[in-house]
Amino acid sequence: KQVVSTQSTGEGKRSLSFSLTEREMSGGRHLFEVFDSAICKELDNITLPENIEADIEHEVISAGGFKPALFTPNIVFDNLASKQIESFIYPIKKSIKKCSEAITEVISILSKKNFERFPNLKKETHQIALGMLMNKTQLVEKYVDSYLKCELGYINTNHKLFTKNRPQVEKAAMEKGDSTNTLTPEAENVKKIKNLLELYTHIIRNQLMDVVPKTIICYMVIQYCDDLHKDLMKNLYATDRIDELMKENFLVEDRREKALKMLEALERAEAITSLLE
Repeated sequence: KQVVSTQSTGEGKRSLSFSLTEREMSGGRHLFEVFDSAICKELDNITLPENIEADIEHEVISAGGFKPALFTPNIVFDNLASKQIESFIYPIKKSIKKCSEAITEVISILSKKNFERFPNLKKETHQIALGMLMNKTQLVEKYVDSYLKCELGYINTNHKLFTKNRPQVEKAAMEKGDSTNTLTPEAENVKKIKNLLELYTHIIRNQLMDVVPKTIICYMVIQYCDDLHKDLMKNLYATDRIDELMKENFLVEDRREKALKMLEALERAEAITSLLE
């Protein structure tokens, strides 16, 4: 029941009431809103630093050594692009944590709804579910960390979108100057590198906006539900605590006893009424 209800709310077939939003929505919709706020908006807010032109000049000078460089070495662009990719690491880790917290809230709500009669079973199931989610969260972090290392390890200036847009970006940098404000070759070079950095950063940002949510859904939703069913079967049915786990909430037992007494009283009243007739 816990697995089925988790899948249903993830697919939008079941609404839940979330404490933070104070409104009802499906678990899938709740997770989407976390994606939108924690991943998309966080990454969109990351732009090139204000002093990027000074950083570019510093990198160009460093790469040229004691002789001015006639051409900008690839290492300059690679170093600057790597710094921009590194700026994505913290917000992505933060977003994974927020998604894990959102799914934890879904698990808590469903545990409370599904096992109200059986507090011991609720506690055991909840612990298994949270342990499984923690495992899947670690897998997401590991996968995304490897993905970011790949991006940092190879700055792909042959990327299709980069090579397609590069000519117009370089042309835009050359057109920054006019008849009254002509750019020097050095300044033109800095503008060109800055524009190319913005282009490359935009490409990587869009890739991350696609990869991170897909990874979270794959591991923390789909695989989580699949493996949770196996783990619950393994841990709950193989235990010698079945009687303890299936012990009902004392309030439920109390209500049942009162209902039985009321039923007996009604039956006696009915019998007396029948005799009087």
